[in-house]
Amino acid sequence: MFALDLINNLDVGFYSAYLVAHKVTVTSKHNDHDQYMLDSTLSASFIVTKDINCQQIRRGTTITLFLNDDQVHKLSHSHISCCFFYLLSVVLKQLQYLQETTIKNLISKHCQLIAHPIYLWSENNKDHWQLINIWFDNQEMHNKFVAQKLGNHLPNGLASSILSKLPLKSLTRFGCLHKSWALLFENSNFMNLFHINFLSNQHSYYDNTSLLLRLTDKSNYKSSLFSVCGKRFQNKEELNWRNQLIENNRVRYILGSSSINGIICLYLDNIVYLWNPSTTEFKVIPPSPVEYAPDNVHIMFHYQGFGYDCSRDDYKVIRYAFSFPPEEDELDCEEWDVTTILEIYSLRSNSWRKLDINVPTCSSFHDRFYFEGICHWLNVFGDTPENYLVSFDLSNEECYTTLTPLDIPLELYENFDFYLVFKHLLLLNGRIALISNYHQTTTFYISILGEIGKKETWTKLWTVGPLPGLSFPIGTWNTSNILFRTHDGKLAWFDLRTHFIDKLDVNVRNGICQLIVYKEILLPMNK
Repeated sequence: MFALDLINNLDVGFYSAYLVAHKVTVTSKHNDHDQYMLDSTLSASFIVTKDINCQQIRRGTTITLFLNDDQVHKLSHSHISCCFFYLLSVVLKQLQYLQETTIKNLISKHCQLIAHPIYLWSENNKDHWQLINIWFDNQEMHNKFVAQKLGNHLPNGLASSILSKLPLKSLTRFGCLHKSWALLFENSNFMNLFHINFLSNQHSYYDNTSLLLRLTDKSNYKSSLFSVCGKRFQNKEELNWRNQLIENNRVRYILGSSSINGIICLYLDNIVYLWNPSTTEFKVIPPSPVEYAPDNVHIMFHYQGFGYDCSRDDYKVIRYAFSFPPEEDELDCEEWDVTTILEIYSLRSNSWRKLDINVPTCSSFHDRFYFEGICHWLNVFGDTPENYLVSFDLSNEECYTTLTPLDIPLELYENFDFYLVFKHLLLLNGRIALISNYHQTTTFYISILGEIGKKETWTKLWTVGPLPGLSFPIGTWNTSNILFRTHDGKLAWFDLRTHFIDKLDVNVRNGICQLIVYKEILLPMNK
């Protein structure tokens, strides 16, 4: 497989390996590319790196399971389906599957439907490799076999228990294998299991993090940034973010909803700088060529995202620059291209450059975040009610769009107006989430995206409400807590587990509020 395949194509069988293992590594070599290795843990976090240390394989894939009792066993295979691990894990109990006889019996019973040869290496066999499943070279024969055997091996209760632990991406793909599994999200018992599993394991994104709260008073446009402790924000410490270069700028916006390796990106108009609150280090980003416009050309900026390019060890900022004459009678701009430019800043080169791709703009500073190498934002502009999730990969500098669903039941409202649907983009326990509600209503519909670029993988997991007094979501924290602004200008936590609303003594009536997930890191920016 290629490096991207390691991320996108490992499916249900791969994740089922965690029934017996606490860590899995996948080493793969494609004919036309380098050898790559994926390290993955039970928390669903993973790292893909170019493999230069391990023994090079000519072609194919090696999967290593680190068992829960610290004993390790390596299974090498050629053309083996990842579903093999899923079917093994159904009846597996720890070290039983290290026994050759057990493996043969399990494959004979459960894996004959796999349309690839499965070989077992044995010291007792003079040829060492033994074919231990039926190899289907006739597609019609294979389809008939699958139709007859697929649903007969797994009790429904056991299947539901295992499937409820899978990520949405794998679950939506795996639904095509069995009709009843395709309807799992219509099953209330399964949904209860899935909700519990979804919220029970905190994603590593939140490990060793704290919260920052930005408040801006709209009467004087003065912004303050607080470090808050305790779920109820009972302890607030204002951070000093002033310096001599920007002290005259009253409004500061934070780009995104989290720090990146301890660094926060702040901006106002054309002034952008990176700041590490823990080290007090800051760096003012230099102007771009588009800012050297004639006096009769106005420049306006829309900031899209800030994140880290791990492949180049580089921090990047993305923004749109809109240039236009101020008045109709001042159109003498022949020497200046009055247009829209997408540009990207690189800390490594300390410069801006133009990007020749079409990227939809962000709707507000709430609806954007950076996660695992990709900047995401919600686009709600345009003349149609269709909205898009926009995902910009900082490594390959490519943009992907995913049409967002209309989760609100139309039949509930007379004279339904698409333009009165409010959508908010959040990161919920390490998953891309969309929260929707209709104008002046407090019932909220929460969907999770299984796979970027595929609208059909949006899955509506929760319908919560009515939630009296709640206006719109601001941010998330830990596994199940969503911060809302209330109708009376306060803040309140809503817990997805208990559906309990905890109103906070924080007044934001006359201002703008932003929640930032912050992780303290003391490294300098250029390290």
